[in-house]
This record gives sequence, C-alpha cells and structure tokens, in this order.
Amino acid sequence: MTLVTNPHKPLDPANWPDDALTIANLGHATLLMNYFGVAVLTDPALFSRVGFAVDSLFTVGPRRITAPPLPPEALQAVQVILITHAHMDHLDLPSLKALPKSATVIACDKCGALIRPLGFKDVRELKWGESTTVQGLNVSAMGARHWGKRWLPYGIEYGFNSYVLDRGGHRMLFACDSAVTTLFASLHADPPEVAAFSISAYNPWISKHANPEQVWSMFEQTGAQYLVPFHWGTFKLSLEPMDEPFQRLLAAAGNQSNRIVLRQIGGAWTMPSANRDTQTRAVPMR
Repeated sequence: MTLVTNPHKPLDPANWPDDALTIANLGHATLLMNYFGVAVLTDPALFSRVGFAVDSLFTVGPRRITAPPLPPEALQAVQVILITHAHMDHLDLPSLKALPKSATVIACDKCGALIRPLGFKDVRELKWGESTTVQGLNVSAMGARHWGKRWLPYGIEYGFNSYVLDRGGHRMLFACDSAVTTLFASLHADPPEVAAFSISAYNPWISKHANPEQVWSMFEQTGAQYLVPFHWGTFKLSLEPMDEPFQRLLAAAGNQSNRIVLRQIGGAWTMPSANRDTQTRAVPMR
C-alpha cells in the first residue's frame, strides 16, 4: 500500500498563539495542541508502524497509510502527554521513547509500569473521577465503553480513560475509544467547547468502537460546539473503507457539519476568538 503524503502547509507549532487553543491532527489518535500556552500531545504514534516493538529496532504491526506530519524531533517542546489506554496503537513505546523526558505523562490505571522505564520522571496515573494539574492545565479522567488489555486474550487489564482538559475555564473532551454510551452526556451541564472523538474501527468491533452516527449523537450529548474527529485515515485496523468513517460522520451531521473541524491529517485548527473570550472561570488546583 502506498504511503500518502500530507499536501498541507507544513505545521509550525512554535508560532501557534499562546492565548488560544490550536489543535493539529498528526494521525490516528495523536493530536498536538497548544492549549492556551501548554503543549499537549495525545496517544503518540509517530512512526511508520504500530504494534509489537522490539526495542527501537523494528515494530511488527499495521503500517501507516498517511505519513507522519511531524517527526519526533519537532515535538521536543511537549509538556504534557496524555495516554488513554494501553492498546499498542495508543501506547506506542517507540514513540514515547522519542519524546522529551521532561514532559509529564498522564495515563490510565496501571500504565505507569510501561511508561516509567522509558525515562519519564513525572508519570501520573488517574482513575475515573480523579484529576491533576500541570502548568495550570487541569486534567480530569472520566470513563468510556471500551477495554484496556494490551495482550489478547491474556495479560493485564489496564485502565482506560477519557480526559476533560480545562485551562482558564476553556474546557475540552478528549474521549477514549468507545462504543456508544451515555457517559459523555454528564458533561452537558458544564459543556466543553471542543470534543474529540474516535470515529473508526467499528466494523466488526461495534461493541468497542462507535460508528460515525453514534459518535455524532455522543458529541451532541456533550453540548460541545466543535467536534474534532480522530482515529481515522492512518492505519488499516478494521474492515470499513478508509474514507468511510469521515464521510458517514459528515452525513450524520447534516446541516450542522460546519461544527466538524480539523478535517485533514496534517492540518491544524485554532478555536475562534468568540469562544476564547468567554468569561474565565477559576481553574481548580489539585
């Protein structure tokens, strides 16, 4: 299968504004964010394959179809790394090994044992309902309808987390892979401005991954204004055609499809200033 390059303007995170939320899609579940001055990276998968890694020599597993938009050396300013769960396409050891060890890694229950040996000094495990703060960014863990075992059918049951980010009253949901659930509706009372959801791998694994129509419904339940879709167009992990998840998501949104942002792997999006200028709420320090 031919590797697809990214035809967009090269990403330049060093010049993203510190008074805004800017998000780039680096492929699969890897989002790079300037979160109002805090550099955040989610579930980094930065190389040509994910799967069983033999140190840094080679990896046996699915090959990328879309080229990585940024190399690891362009990500050395990252301050916070979020890990949702221990599956190899989300907790990729070679990618973590290539990132700055000064970063704080926030991960799900029991995942610290996989991450600390790589050299990270600040690894924080969160269970659902727990929170922590880094550089004024509050990160709270909440649930999903998924699973965390790294080796099937055997091995340890690791945790799995969605995360709600909040800095200066600006809230965002980064959802774990999830089957359809009403868990995210609990956010509607204090809705995030942005919600990021996984949109693929539903065929045949609909019991663990929501289809695009279900994702749109879960997004609407959060009360968020903008939807950032991820986990599409990078690795062939399931039976649906590579372009189907995004097309079905657009169809499900109908005349609200303008709320779906960051539509390209290798693209970046900055939240409009009207959302940035809302009244600032106190950030809880825990």
